[in-house]
Amino acid sequence: MQVPGATSSSTGNFTPSISPNAPGSSNAPSFQSVLGELTDYVKETPAQRMENSILAQLGITPQQLAAMTPQERAKVEAEVKDLMKKELQAQEQQQQQQAQAQAQQMASPTQSTSTSTSKHATSIDLAL
Repeated sequence: MQVPGATSSSTGNFTPSISPNAPGSSNAPSFQSVLGELTDYVKETPAQRMENSILAQLGITPQQLAAMTPQERAKVEAEVKDLMKKELQAQEQQQQQQAQAQAQQMASPTQSTSTSTSKHATSIDLAL
């Protein structure tokens, strides 16, 4: 899905880039069209979002992909598949690094920075 005036990161986040002054401009999408695009986006699976994001990075819309010859489409789909594998591997590696960092934090003894000695502490003995 290609949204005019929207950007998409490699994670597939939907970010409409509509300026606050857009309602007065003639080429601004209507609320209904933006809502429809958002609804379509929410209905997509994460794999579909990733594929559309990669297509957008390549500068190809799903409609353009569908209009390609079978040979062109197969070439683009192979490239998309390769990029999806790389993206998934990068995400997996990042998750492993985060898990290792958490394991190291849990394994290392935590030293308390607060001490019982304080220059401002005073004791008062009251004898009754």
